[in-house]
Amino acid sequence: MNIGRAPLVGAYVCPRGAFTIECKRSRGSLEIVRALEVPMPLESAEAAADHLMQVLRSARIARGHVVLAIRGFGLVHHVLQMPPASDPMLGRIIERELRRLEPEVERAVVSGTSLPPLETGAEDAPQRSLLTVGAPAELVTVFEERLKAGGLVLDHLTALPGAMERLLEEFAPGTESTALVAPLPDGAFLGFSLNAGLRLIVEPPLAQDGNHDAAAIAEEVELGVMFVRQQFRGAQIERVALVGSKDSVAAAEFSLSERLHVPVSRLGVDDLSTASFAALGAILDAQSPNPLSLGGSTRRSVAAGPLSTLQSISIAAVLLLALLGAWTITEAVRANRAANALQVARRQIERNEFGLAPLKSTADQRRRTRDAMQAMRIAANDRMELQESLAGIAAVMGGRAQIDSVRLDRGAGRWRALVAGTVGGATNAGAVQALNDLYRELPARIFADSMHLDQLAYTDSSAIEGASSVVHFRMSFGIPTRRKK
Repeated sequence: MNIGRAPLVGAYVCPRGAFTIECKRSRGSLEIVRALEVPMPLESAEAAADHLMQVLRSARIARGHVVLAIRGFGLVHHVLQMPPASDPMLGRIIERELRRLEPEVERAVVSGTSLPPLETGAEDAPQRSLLTVGAPAELVTVFEERLKAGGLVLDHLTALPGAMERLLEEFAPGTESTALVAPLPDGAFLGFSLNAGLRLIVEPPLAQDGNHDAAAIAEEVELGVMFVRQQFRGAQIERVALVGSKDSVAAAEFSLSERLHVPVSRLGVDDLSTASFAALGAILDAQSPNPLSLGGSTRRSVAAGPLSTLQSISIAAVLLLALLGAWTITEAVRANRAANALQVARRQIERNEFGLAPLKSTADQRRRTRDAMQAMRIAANDRMELQESLAGIAAVMGGRAQIDSVRLDRGAGRWRALVAGTVGGATNAGAVQALNDLYRELPARIFADSMHLDQLAYTDSSAIEGASSVVHFRMSFGIPTRRKK
């Protein structure tokens, strides 16, 4: 990112406004000159881009480079587990998986960055964990066009989780299990980091009065700690990192310390608000060797890398084809002679096999009959096991949760199940506890393994009658098939 003498602007844009910092570089360091925070309700990406331009014009920033971290407006994020493979090989798989999880996002721009593996001592190659984000292509386009029309250059556009991951790397380094708490103007961001990588992200809704309740945030963090312990083999959160100025997070710091009994520290830049910290995280992500880029020059740089490699491969392929052509010409006569000899041998074999035709036909018929019977037994066993599994799921979920969808895919030696639904309770903690009870009872009832909670989100309480708090969940698990003869 070559900025020269032009100013560098980092901005956090969300449905509650635009929050920017103006920076300048000097001898490898980054100095924050001023912060410009203009809260305002924003209903669309177009309104957000126009509002950002008004903020920059009011600050008399007519040229320079802009780095954005965005939340809302259709952006989505997931932590995906992928097989150990190269980034080019996983690119299309990541896009397909994100579109499967978020079908409402059409024409999406997708990006992902690798997280450190959790099991560093495993003998086999560990699965790759990727922090993946997606945004509507129209969102990226509208910000690029508005900034270009105003004489500014969009260097980098990322989602909020990418910025928060870089803040952890910069201000809270190390592999300790950490809970990152950022009370932002549009709602708190809770990220749980294991071995220096975000593994779980929780974004509870903002209170109706628009203010953060320190006790409620501490309760949400405690629930997240419980799920981290369940999902990651008893992992324990060792510290809490608070994002924001000293005055703005003092109450949250006290509540978290009292509730979790672990060290609580504040990420240290004095008098910098939480939203300005998010803008700083976007700048840090732009400077990373592997930025989580959805747009701007960093996106084009990532796309240009494979193209130059492709050109090199093409040149090598042309030279190889020339050598193959010369070899083909010299071997053409030999291949023709070999083909003639093969035809003669084939005719001789056909004459010798003529007398064995009835025996071969009988043997083939018996083999097909045996295979058909075996296939019928396997299909009957699979049908019985599927009915038992569905009955077990219904017995555990019935009356306690509302199931939206159940998907079962047959694989080698097992069924892979994906269950989505909602569960309610009198409070947020009650709803989560009810989900935890289902999570613990289901494996014993249907002999499930590799249980994984893919999604946990709060939703409208009207989804379940009589419930004050409702949690939407998506969980996946495997059901091994039993061998029956």
